[in-house]
Amino acid sequence: MFWLISLIGILQFGFHWILKPAIDLTTPIFEAHAIWVLSLFLGVYFFSGRSQFD
Repeated sequence: MFWLISLIGILQFGFHWILKPAIDLTTPIFEAHAIWVLSLFLGVYFFSGRSQFD
């Protein structure tokens, strides 16, 4: 039983240590704090496409 609790604790610590940077990076994007960055990327994407005029 002790080994099972230890294994669960180690796995939770490991996943938290690995995923914490990804969570910190993506939280402002999903909470729309960085909406201006997303709109900037979308604007650049839309205006950098090819034109249909020959």
